[in-house]
Amino acid sequence: FDTICLVDHFMPVRGSLDEPFLEGWTLLAALGALVPRVRVAIIVSGNTYRNPALLAKQAATVDHITGGRLDLGIGAGWVEHEHIAYGFRFPTPGERVDMLREACIVIRSLMAGGRANFTGQHYQLVDAPFQPPPVQPGGIPLMVAGEGDRMLKLTAEFADIWNLNNSPERFAERGARLNHYCAIVGRDPESIRWSAFSFPLVVDRDAFGSVENFRYLALRYIAAGADEIQFRFPEDERGVETLHAVPSVFDELRAAHAERTMRPGL
Repeated sequence: FDTICLVDHFMPVRGSLDEPFLEGWTLLAALGALVPRVRVAIIVSGNTYRNPALLAKQAATVDHITGGRLDLGIGAGWVEHEHIAYGFRFPTPGERVDMLREACIVIRSLMAGGRANFTGQHYQLVDAPFQPPPVQPGGIPLMVAGEGDRMLKLTAEFADIWNLNNSPERFAERGARLNHYCAIVGRDPESIRWSAFSFPLVVDRDAFGSVENFRYLALRYIAAGADEIQFRFPEDERGVETLHAVPSVFDELRAAHAERTMRPGL
């Protein structure tokens, strides 16, 4: 596998709310220190939970811990009951997108080097230092998750990676829309890595029900334009057994990605 990802929640988003749930960024730092080679990421950090300058500092720290193996995922935030439970303000959808846009500017400004200044409606930087800078040249790749038109335009403006939790068909359709916004803002659409999250609720079969299931879903996402695919870690013994077996088809899947000549919508 290439990447191990965690989520940014403080309790389960469905089912029993009393199940144990560790904080994602703290756990990611430990994971990155203990597990070599693979990239690590949060898919994705809720912008409403932290000031983006704090998030940038956390990310730079994890980038140092891992020797430059972090992707910085961020989204607008969406779990209302989690905000209510912990006292986080839950703005309107439009305000959350506005906040995320400013957060991307803040993060980019800090990682650009030197002192950063920014005056926005939601966030401010005043001659802010940012040392040490991230390990990765050019800063940490910024992953933005979303599928609405405003989120896709924001992705075209700021993201290195686009992430979507949806079916292969919806992924391809929204990806074509992302290409549209890339043309509007003057961005090369091929400069954005497409990242698909194959969550069990959005696909028609259990990815870890069999190796063939995994292969089938992965090929569909690759055909839809995905450069990488996240699968939720299996929760039963049979699924874990399949997890150990699916690397047998990785060469085929990587070859299918390499042989794809063009993404949908280009």
